[in-house]
Amino acid sequence: MEEAVGKLWHKWITQASGTEFPEARVALPDVQKKISLWFHSFGGAPVLTIKAASREQWQARRSWLARIAGVEWQVQLCWKDNESLFLPGALTCFPDRALNEKLYLWLAALAALPDDTHASEHWIQRSQQQVQQALGQWPGLRKTYQMLVDAHLQLRPLPTPKNLQAQEQQLRDALRNPDQAVTTDIDPRALAPVPLWLHPLPPATPAAQSSAPPPDITAETDQVTEIKSDHRRQGKQVDHSREDEGLLAFRLESLFSWAEFVNVDRPQEDDEELGAKQAANDLDEFAVSRKSGTVKQRLKFDLDLPASNFDDVSTHEGIKLPEWDYRKNLLLKDHCTLSLLYGSDIKPVPLPAHLRQSAKRVRAFFEHLALNKQWLRQQPQGSEVDWDAYLDTLTAWRSGQQEATAGLYKEMRRHQRDLSCLLLADLSLSTEAAVDDKHAVIDVVRDGLFLMSEALEATGDRFAIGGFSSKNRQHIHYYPIKHFNEPLNNQIRGRIQAIRPGFYTRMGAAIRYATKILATESSSRRLLFLLSDGKPNDVDRYEGRYGIEDTRKAIQDAQRQGIVPFCVTIDNRANEYLPYLFGHQHYVVVHHAQQLPARLPQLYARLTEVG
Repeated sequence: MEEAVGKLWHKWITQASGTEFPEARVALPDVQKKISLWFHSFGGAPVLTIKAASREQWQARRSWLARIAGVEWQVQLCWKDNESLFLPGALTCFPDRALNEKLYLWLAALAALPDDTHASEHWIQRSQQQVQQALGQWPGLRKTYQMLVDAHLQLRPLPTPKNLQAQEQQLRDALRNPDQAVTTDIDPRALAPVPLWLHPLPPATPAAQSSAPPPDITAETDQVTEIKSDHRRQGKQVDHSREDEGLLAFRLESLFSWAEFVNVDRPQEDDEELGAKQAANDLDEFAVSRKSGTVKQRLKFDLDLPASNFDDVSTHEGIKLPEWDYRKNLLLKDHCTLSLLYGSDIKPVPLPAHLRQSAKRVRAFFEHLALNKQWLRQQPQGSEVDWDAYLDTLTAWRSGQQEATAGLYKEMRRHQRDLSCLLLADLSLSTEAAVDDKHAVIDVVRDGLFLMSEALEATGDRFAIGGFSSKNRQHIHYYPIKHFNEPLNNQIRGRIQAIRPGFYTRMGAAIRYATKILATESSSRRLLFLLSDGKPNDVDRYEGRYGIEDTRKAIQDAQRQGIVPFCVTIDNRANEYLPYLFGHQHYVVVHHAQQLPARLPQLYARLTEVG
């Protein structure tokens, strides 16, 4: 009875002290595409990825009801850095859902403004300048801003301490009149947050940590449980403590015992899988350390964690490749080292039995299209009479036109395809993820390469196949599966069968090496067909915007050499970064990984205008 009453009291006091409106909730994923369109239309940097901001405690004085309920004041405010645009994972500020959605679009407009204000300026003045600049550039937003201000001021709490009430009034006046100067020095955390402005004290970018080889982790299951929430967790890297790994010495006679049997039924608490997921949901900050071992369950969630520090150790012998540093606006010469890796125990294998029927259909389809013939009309000689040319000539004669007689024959000629394609597969560690109970992403990629090779062989196009992964800039691995001059045979199929997940995805270096290979081809059309399951990343600073900018530079360099890059991905978040990398017409997202093997030949046929 006491427990039931306690639950009812907790539910009532929590709802009574709340200042949000969950019934009008607007989640970021529901409006992310619209926000992205607004942000880029207003001039926001296209490379920035839209993410949910992490929660942080606000130090302003809470209401007496919130203090009784023990509810902490946690907020999610909008801010941006060089890598991402952070927005609240969900908005429940207003009782009207339409107003919450308008607030998202207003914040996107503010965030799209250039960073031309000085950090030393007062935070209210800086916010007012941003509002004035937004309303000056886009006058159509004035009505939206006024609606948001009126609705916010009606709900905004008035601080209890009298010394803060004057500051609160100045803040309200600054919201109503962005051009009205505020001279009083106000601590932003002493008052309630302003969701209509950008973060007054945006989190600083954490210092990078030293890099180290990835730990050796063994999972008891391939299944990965993704934890979805409306905010990102904060993370900090710590050194793994070994104090609990020594020998524990104690005297057995000092160990007390309890002989009485106590029947306690705690099935939920003993469920380790439920406990891990519940604990991850309850935590807003994680301490992350490197430790090898075995895990029972793998969880996936967004974490604000600094990237590893860049390692400047000299590189070993190999193929030297440049890398683009967008911060310095400089192409770093011979910055990366790529090694060609060949399998030593590759055995020839036939086409897998479960793909033979599909491969037969694919080959028949592409062979039929490859044999496409076209009629050459008005030829001086040929296999058949060109009746259209005959009628045109007869009509001209009868009308009195004395022109030279056109060719009266037509000849069937086979359509020639002058095309070279390099199929490049991402073999990073993420391809170990499970697609279903029996298959992983790497299995789907392998089947896709099998069917694509059959299709390319049937067209008669020159093609090569390669895979890549990386561990850092010193260890970029490229796996030559098939060269242009090699015929498709069981040895090549054995190489495809032998592919395994590697480490990370240094995509820029792999694209540059593939560009070098394609540049040696004399075909009039050269296609780089990239198959990936995620965005560029590596263990050093090749993460976030740095990796995206380097990959974009590599793609642009390939395009200047007449090579057409095209990306096929199974990453459901690819729409956030692939348009910036490849352009809107040069990538496709396959939302169901199981469909990838069948989709690849279809995409190639459409891309090369076979059909």
